[in-house]
Amino acid sequence: MSNNRDSVQEMIRIIAPLVILAFGAGGFFLLKQKSEASKQAGEKKGAPEVDTAPVKLHEGALTIRNDGRVVPYVEVSLSAEVAGRIVSKADVCRAGRFVQKGQLLLQIDPGDYDREKRRLDKELEQAVASLEELEVQVASTQTLIKLAEDEFELQQNELDREQKLMARGATTDASVDQAKRGVLQARNSLLTLSNQLNLLTTSRTRLTSVRGVTQVRLEQAVEDLERTQITSPIDGMVVTESVQENSYVQRGTPLVTLEETSTVEVQCRLRMDELYWIWSQVAKQAAFADREEAMTDYQLPETPVTVVYRLSDEEYVWQGVLWRYDGIGVDERTRTVPCRVRVDSPRDVKLRTAAGFVEPTTGPPALVRGMFVGLEIRAKPKAKLLEVDEMAVQPGNKVYRIREGRLHTLDVQVVAIADGVAVLRAKDDSLRVDDKVVVTPLGDVTDGMTVKEGKPDQTATGAPEVTLATESETK
Repeated sequence: MSNNRDSVQEMIRIIAPLVILAFGAGGFFLLKQKSEASKQAGEKKGAPEVDTAPVKLHEGALTIRNDGRVVPYVEVSLSAEVAGRIVSKADVCRAGRFVQKGQLLLQIDPGDYDREKRRLDKELEQAVASLEELEVQVASTQTLIKLAEDEFELQQNELDREQKLMARGATTDASVDQAKRGVLQARNSLLTLSNQLNLLTTSRTRLTSVRGVTQVRLEQAVEDLERTQITSPIDGMVVTESVQENSYVQRGTPLVTLEETSTVEVQCRLRMDELYWIWSQVAKQAAFADREEAMTDYQLPETPVTVVYRLSDEEYVWQGVLWRYDGIGVDERTRTVPCRVRVDSPRDVKLRTAAGFVEPTTGPPALVRGMFVGLEIRAKPKAKLLEVDEMAVQPGNKVYRIREGRLHTLDVQVVAIADGVAVLRAKDDSLRVDDKVVVTPLGDVTDGMTVKEGKPDQTATGAPEVTLATESETK
């Protein structure tokens, strides 16, 4: 009995692998027959039918979406230019208050500076009087010199006569000596007056210099007196205040910081591929036609920008312009370029709705520093761009072009995608306007394969404005 059981088990161990191999061989032949049948059915069916969409020329703008932070266009820090005690502080000189240009903010005690000004006024009057007195002395001396010259001439004539008489023996030696003595006295008097005039001339130079120094010191005293009044140099908001009434301040002490509100800026950072389309705008050469070439190499073409602030599911917008770099060069950490957007009317805010732009009844009344905002930079590059249906873009940034019933795979650069439209830049002239591209998903694709066109999609293109695609969107 035991021997029969062992023989049965041995037979099962031998037959079981053979049965498994038989089933595997049968399945293989069955699948092979189905594959051949499917292939035959496909050959009978013919070329696959695909839907296509036309390729159009893109004529709208490229919207480069970015974000940024609002910063002041002009920020002024006022410091004390003279030392003294704060004797008064205006009510508007408080953080968050609006001030107008020329409005008094702080008053430093003007007593010492007023007295110094009055003292220098008197010194200047004395210098002017001394100079006038000297001018009188100069005029008097010049008159005396004229008289001395006449006296010298008379004495010289008298000596000449005496010498002629002496030659004829008609006078004595004493008379000649007397005449010579008169000439010497007249010459000495003339020399003394000339020296006195020279001294007065030197004194005039010294007094003129004293008057000039006193005038300069008086001008400084007047400026110091004016600097005791701290006024606003701009129309704007008070950001910070550092002193209070009765505080004593030294020269250079920070007093108040003001921010101009008529214009603001937005800091942002753009990638090089985004700047490429800004540099490529048609208006670039015309905008810089009147500037030096070296200057234009470091300037951005002014590009319109919509500044968007989102609050409570609402979009509040302002209009600005991308107008300059924030410094020069590429940031080594982020590989982006810092730029600035200028908003000339920060209080001109609109509410963007599905119906368009309307005047807001609530929300932020102005664009102020510190706001984190979205930016929509609208560039119009001069490069030739094409539009296709978004469904025509295949994985790996490829499109299937149909010509004469055959499919060809093309590599393209996806520039922007929005509202079902993809903007492309073909790497060569292989994709042209009015070409047709496949929008139907395909499985196995062979370059040059025959396809059958279905009904063309005429509604896929035509969007006037698209958004610049990011790297993640194109992969």
